[in-house]
Amino acid sequence: MNTSLLSFLDAVRRRLDRGIASRIGARCLLAAAGTCLVWAVAWRAFGYAAPRVGYAVALGLALLVFVIALIASRRNSTDAALAADETFGLKDGLLSWLGFRSKGGDGEVYQLQERMLAARVSSLDPAGVPLVHPKRSYGIGVLLAVIAAVLAFLPHSQAVRDRIASEELTAMRSAEVKKQVEEAVEELIKDLGEEERKVLDPAKLRELAKQLAETKDQREAEKQIAKFEQELAKAMQGLEARQDEAVIKLSAEELAKSSLADARQLGKQLDAKDFEKAKQELGEMKPEGKEKMTPEELEQLKKNAAKAKEMAKRMADGARQRNFGKKMKPGDKMDGEQMQANPGNQQPLQEMLDEMDADARQLGAKLEQGEFDPDAEAMAMKLGEKMDKLGDRLGQLGARQKAKDKLGKLRAGMSEARQFAQGQSQTLGLGRSMAQGQQPGGKQAGRGSVESRRDGRDELKDNNNRAEIKGNPNGEGPSSNTVESAESGTGIAGRAGVAKQRDFRRQMESLVRRDDIPEELKLGVREYFERVHETGDAPAE
Repeated sequence: MNTSLLSFLDAVRRRLDRGIASRIGARCLLAAAGTCLVWAVAWRAFGYAAPRVGYAVALGLALLVFVIALIASRRNSTDAALAADETFGLKDGLLSWLGFRSKGGDGEVYQLQERMLAARVSSLDPAGVPLVHPKRSYGIGVLLAVIAAVLAFLPHSQAVRDRIASEELTAMRSAEVKKQVEEAVEELIKDLGEEERKVLDPAKLRELAKQLAETKDQREAEKQIAKFEQELAKAMQGLEARQDEAVIKLSAEELAKSSLADARQLGKQLDAKDFEKAKQELGEMKPEGKEKMTPEELEQLKKNAAKAKEMAKRMADGARQRNFGKKMKPGDKMDGEQMQANPGNQQPLQEMLDEMDADARQLGAKLEQGEFDPDAEAMAMKLGEKMDKLGDRLGQLGARQKAKDKLGKLRAGMSEARQFAQGQSQTLGLGRSMAQGQQPGGKQAGRGSVESRRDGRDELKDNNNRAEIKGNPNGEGPSSNTVESAESGTGIAGRAGVAKQRDFRRQMESLVRRDDIPEELKLGVREYFERVHETGDAPAE
């Protein structure tokens, strides 16, 4: 076997492979550069800088295709023989030699042909086999690659940069809102009392807070906050006991008309929705009897029974003023609204007050008959149980009111969270807002006062620089008389009443000192103002 012929064919084959690699490389370069350019132009059309990952993917795919195509297109010895025979005019000598060799021909004729072919090939150069380089494809590919590379380094447009900055800020703010809401919910849950936890489920509050998600869409962030507020409003609505509160309000109005101070005090507490103190007041009124009682204990029992009777009568009378519609019979089903107003299928408050009124009347009538006996003891115990149930009912109302107030503070703080999410405020202090809460008062901030400071600024005081000037009522010359009217109002109490008294006194003193009022009328004016003032201070009967 002639090794020179094999070496020649191997060299030709490698040259053919280089030509194929050049053509495949040009096509892959053209495809990769074109893909990168399309990728860059597509992003730039919307103002965005082309992500570099697109370039990496395109180049990686082009390299993979190049390797696969190169392996699949490798030339063999037959391809090299055909190319050499055609290029150097060997008249299929190399191809025939390969055929003789594959058939195992070793005769003199084959040996002669091999020696003559080897002598001929020894003077030939494998580099003479022509290679086709796609220069145009390379040029276009390089040009496209340069353009794509230039586009890769261009930044986002100003509009896109602003939008991205806004989205990042929104994402940061939404994350801060979510964090502070969760913290506020945890603080609210920690502050819940035992009774409040019975009417407000902490697990649902936590689940509601977790629904807030970090987002870079400002509208979505606002929608989440609005939905959170709606859920809080639903929870607050679920804590309402409108029928009980209406009955309590009417009962408080009736208690305010009572001649007993304890009943009036209870009415004030119910009207102010201070159910904890009202519950304590009921406990103090509760008649408690035992088998053997001293005269002092019996007297106290009679007093408490009288208070309970008056209280029960007033509250029952007030409850009867509310129209609850048709009376439900045993076995009737409650509709959705009634179930919401009467959670847990509790006994209606009006019915409870009616029963307590009947028990209080029965105990009062029994005690009026004479000594305390076992029947009276049983009646007192029964009435005490009814009052305890009413106290528990008031405690539930108080727990509902407190839980509702706490949810209201959280809901009010969400308006600040919405402003923060919209970028209208730079900081968010949801916990601080809840701690401050909604301060009682009017729509605008009031002005405090200190007696000592106000006294120094009173216009009618001399401030240690008093000067009296007496005019001549019979003299001539211009004069100016004005009548100043004091502010009027109702419900004077506390410091407001003291201030009003001071105003009345100043008006009286300023009027009786005026020179245009004759001396004989000053006494009558003074008496008139004093009687008006005394009438205003008279206690209501």
